[in-house]
Amino acid sequence: MKKQRHYVSLCFLLSFCLLLNACTVVYKQTGDVLIGYAEEEATPYMLASDDVGLGCSMVESFAPFLLSFSRITTTPEQLAILFYLVAGNCTEFKAWEEELRYLRAIHTKNAIEAQDARITQQRYLSQAAQRQLIGYRYLNSAYPESDAECPAFNTDDDEFYWLVGLISGLQAVLNDIASSGTVNVPLNMAAKIGRASMCLNNEKWWGVPEAIQAAILITIPSDKSADKNPKQMLDNSLKIAKQQGMKLSHILAAQIYLGLGDTEKVKQIIRDHADKTVHRSGNQAYKILNEVSNLQIQQFSDRLWTKATGKRTPIGKMGSFWDDSVKEIEIIDIDDML
Repeated sequence: MKKQRHYVSLCFLLSFCLLLNACTVVYKQTGDVLIGYAEEEATPYMLASDDVGLGCSMVESFAPFLLSFSRITTTPEQLAILFYLVAGNCTEFKAWEEELRYLRAIHTKNAIEAQDARITQQRYLSQAAQRQLIGYRYLNSAYPESDAECPAFNTDDDEFYWLVGLISGLQAVLNDIASSGTVNVPLNMAAKIGRASMCLNNEKWWGVPEAIQAAILITIPSDKSADKNPKQMLDNSLKIAKQQGMKLSHILAAQIYLGLGDTEKVKQIIRDHADKTVHRSGNQAYKILNEVSNLQIQQFSDRLWTKATGKRTPIGKMGSFWDDSVKEIEIIDIDDML
């Protein structure tokens, strides 16, 4: 009887092991199919979309599920680079709203509200930096030699993900600084990112590589270069951005000049960005990048307006400012009084 029970237990154990192995095979096949679908269909669809909110929902919901398959199959490193950058940007959007709340509180002299808004803003910036740092680490995993020399890009997609990873790393550095260093992003990353951006053709990628270099030269004092004029580099990047209709360089330029306290230069960037007559239609395959740029430039405008007037940019006033020399007669909408 004992011997029979032993055989039954053994058979059960073997059957259970076979079932587990079968499940693992099924999971791996499912993961390969889903990752392939995400690379070939879902991600291009998202990049060509003009709805940033839906893009945020997709990335924040889908990324943990998709990347969980890395436990049983090949890690989708390129997708992770993009997803973590976007997820970080989505968290930045929340930080922006808290900054506007802080500025409104300052305007009304509400110290408690201002302190709470600043604390919440820094928490969101810390989370954004954490996500973007993970994206940059996936870049180094996908291209192990990235710190030493330029990788051999096989396709334009490789170059695109390289660019995205560098932006993710730079934003991680800047957001960590803004959140008082809570994530401890290594500052020496900036120099590596600057060198790595030289691996890309500046004209081909909308002037962004040169804008990255300029941002690092200006914001990281230890990375100064006597033979480069970062402000001239920025101007060149903005010129290329206008010609090609891709606006990522506007974000970096506005960030830099705002940090330098050059409000007039920031206003000019916003005016140029808002002037649709000087911009070509950008690459439709990367439409969402322009939509993110539009939101970020809108935020820079809202920041200036809120600091000066206590409220964000009025509807239809993007590209104009409260202190413009030509004053328009403001018509009071009854809806504003309700």
